[in-house]
Amino acid sequence: MLTKMTAVEAKLFLRDPGAPVTVVGIPLALLLVFGLMPGSSKPSAEFGGHAPLPTLIAPMAVAILIAMLAVMMFPAAVATYREKGVLKRLSASPVPPGRLLAAQLLVNLAAAAVAILLVLGVGRIALGMALPENLGGFLLVMVLGALALFSVGTLIAALAPTNRAASGIGAAAFFPMLALGGVWVPKEQLPPVLQHVADVLPLGATINGLREAAAGNSPELLQLGSLVAFAVVCSAIAARTFRWE
Repeated sequence: MLTKMTAVEAKLFLRDPGAPVTVVGIPLALLLVFGLMPGSSKPSAEFGGHAPLPTLIAPMAVAILIAMLAVMMFPAAVATYREKGVLKRLSASPVPPGRLLAAQLLVNLAAAAVAILLVLGVGRIALGMALPENLGGFLLVMVLGALALFSVGTLIAALAPTNRAASGIGAAAFFPMLALGGVWVPKEQLPPVLQHVADVLPLGATINGLREAAAGNSPELLQLGSLVAFAVVCSAIAARTFRWE
């Protein structure tokens, strides 16, 4: 049943022309626009002797992609089902409504995986981008970052009664995380206090953890611990507060 429901959700996702374009287009546009700028592939003292393309631009594109899916698109889709009464009808049927949430999560995670592979593949083939030097650390941060950000998205989905409310709450969470997470201004250029904030918020911890791994370092324990804490706390609150109606 979960397989069939996931297949249906995947078809609905692909039929929405805005979703695939957003998921694939925005991270690739970020990578290509900033990656084609002069000097993006050359080592820079500003980035600790590393090139900004693999150690800043690519991690930023990957993290923003996961955050968009998790905090904005996933909760909006669940809230739409609640608004249209789909969750209520499922709760009265033999099909557990939780499977619809699981199917939605699987579709969004699959979309994220495809887009991340495209980012790394296009970066490598078209721009000659170096792959992450600490690949294991890079994958670990991606998984923990996805868990943390989708937990935040699940909490939004649990509380938002309508699509419009979910979109508003998602935007209210997404854009401050962009500003404080080291996207608009690299972490190194933030004031010292905000550098710690950037390592604690889910999007900032994901970006900065990916940056560390891409440069061949180990992600900081503060970043990994923050992602685990957000995943556990937000999931627990969402499980207690989720409404089917």
